[in-house]
Amino acid sequence: MKQFFEIFRFDVKRNIKNFMGAYMIIVPVIILIILRSFLPAMENTERTIAVVSEGSNAVEAEMIEYIDETMDVKTYKSIEEMEQKLRGTGSAEGLYWDPVEKQYVSVLEMSKESNKVFSTSAKLIRQRYHRENYPNVPRITTFSSAVPSELSDRTKISPVATMGGSIFLIFMIIVMGFILGLGIVNDKEEGTDKAIRISPVTKVDYFMGKSLQPLLIMAAYTIIAMLVLGLLQVNILQVYVVILISYPVTLLFGLLLGALGKNETETIGLGKMLSMVVMLAILGGTLLPDNWHWVVWWAPFYWAYDIFEEIFTETARWGGIAWKSAVMVGLTGLYFMLLRKKIIKGLS
Repeated sequence: MKQFFEIFRFDVKRNIKNFMGAYMIIVPVIILIILRSFLPAMENTERTIAVVSEGSNAVEAEMIEYIDETMDVKTYKSIEEMEQKLRGTGSAEGLYWDPVEKQYVSVLEMSKESNKVFSTSAKLIRQRYHRENYPNVPRITTFSSAVPSELSDRTKISPVATMGGSIFLIFMIIVMGFILGLGIVNDKEEGTDKAIRISPVTKVDYFMGKSLQPLLIMAAYTIIAMLVLGLLQVNILQVYVVILISYPVTLLFGLLLGALGKNETETIGLGKMLSMVVMLAILGGTLLPDNWHWVVWWAPFYWAYDIFEEIFTETARWGGIAWKSAVMVGLTGLYFMLLRKKIIKGLS
């Protein structure tokens, strides 16, 4: 046990000093910041309208209240202030009263499209006029704010968070494999592996010590990612169970890199090639229709991604997690058996 912790401590110190090790630990933070920056834009689906509320161009208060039921209304004292707002955003509409023509003017209706594109505010004004002047005419279309029964169990979490969080955890599985593989290759380059062979450290102690740091980093980044992306309301126990079950995938990836790589540069190149193959499976799982997902069933990473996405969309059940995890671990074991001789030869 003492040797096991010595290997772990040695790896931690080296990764702090080693540029590539520190780089792989820092990069996920940058990715999380980028993902987080997309959340407000995706979550804010309500359209914004800039309205003149004072002077001769003011929109009447009743109309503002009516529009406010559907849109996010921002009021301004003059047309000039309203136009200043519109220059600063590409999503807002403008609305003011034209006292000469005695009608409302929507900024989008005065665009170069020659009134081919109508603003939301224009539609709302027409709808209100129709209701007030023709109350007995049957409505052609109806709208409901209620959620249909078939969608009642849908998640309220942003798709950026659910899909981005799932892909991020798969990315971390790959990165932790990189860290493990590079640690083994560095030991071979520096001759540390030869020193370990004549020491009391067993192979079990060595590989367990090497595996502990990536596992702890993975566990830490999992909770950080869930906190940053607003996923803490999901079943955290399910997430960590899958993290542990999927760790053999990290070990296989890392051992393969450690066995095949002769130096750090070669290991990084091999890792990039293998990562491209892995990401093809993830892209298949995200872009292909459901009835074509069988094309990427061969990849353990696909099954891990599928489970994480179900957890983050709050549709996962323990039974589904169990059989999909079994498939993932089974595939990982199969690939290990196929590559066993090459891995043992490269590590011996």
